[in-house]
Amino acid sequence: MRKIMVAEPRICLSVISHGQAELVRILLASLRESGASRHISVILTVNIPEDVRSLATGLPFPFQVVYNSSPKGFAANQNQAFSFCRSPFFCVMNPDITLQQDPFPHLLSLLADRTIGAVTPVLVDSQGKEQDNARLFPTPWRILLRLVRRERLPTAWQSELFYPEWIAGMFMLFPAHVYRHVGGFDEKYFMYCEDADICLRIWRSGFRVALSRRIMAIHDARRSSHKTFRYMRWHLTSLARFFISHPFFRL
Repeated sequence: MRKIMVAEPRICLSVISHGQAELVRILLASLRESGASRHISVILTVNIPEDVRSLATGLPFPFQVVYNSSPKGFAANQNQAFSFCRSPFFCVMNPDITLQQDPFPHLLSLLADRTIGAVTPVLVDSQGKEQDNARLFPTPWRILLRLVRRERLPTAWQSELFYPEWIAGMFMLFPAHVYRHVGGFDEKYFMYCEDADICLRIWRSGFRVALSRRIMAIHDARRSSHKTFRYMRWHLTSLARFFISHPFFRL
């Protein structure tokens, strides 16, 4: 009998659920309805116990569930998902992202430029307001300016396609070879700053980070770091680790 070889999807998409099965259900539906499903396989990491068995029903793309015996941080979860990736591109996406259009043909066309090591669409909220998923590397001075709303972004960042210092981890698409080359996310971070850290290492490895406004995704922002002491502590600890790992005077 002749063996039929099935091509691996071009993009391995990683989603982490922290008791967010309903958000994941909405995301999966948007992947299907937007047409994005033709490019992808999905790895869902269940970071805390929950029943996700019904999520696999009727999906038109390969779907794998990884159950953690104990909770892991963002970096460790994404690196674990990448260990299952056999596709040429690796995408990390929050469960609170939804798509109204397929972003991947355009994003993949950008990654045909071998100098680009990570790319994202512009993210908007449910009202269509653009979110700040393109950012300057954090330094103590920049954080102070941000707190008093005096931070100024480069005028070049108003372009349709531009190259920010870092892009937020809600939606990041990497060539798998670049993700592998920089060693993935740094697992010393539990939550926060992993995205800034990997983008800095991408830049230092000779690649660029890009954001395109030609395509968008919707992000249902729920910034827990502004609401609870535990998340605030994680945020401050991650900032301190970032400053130590990458002294701001060298940025």
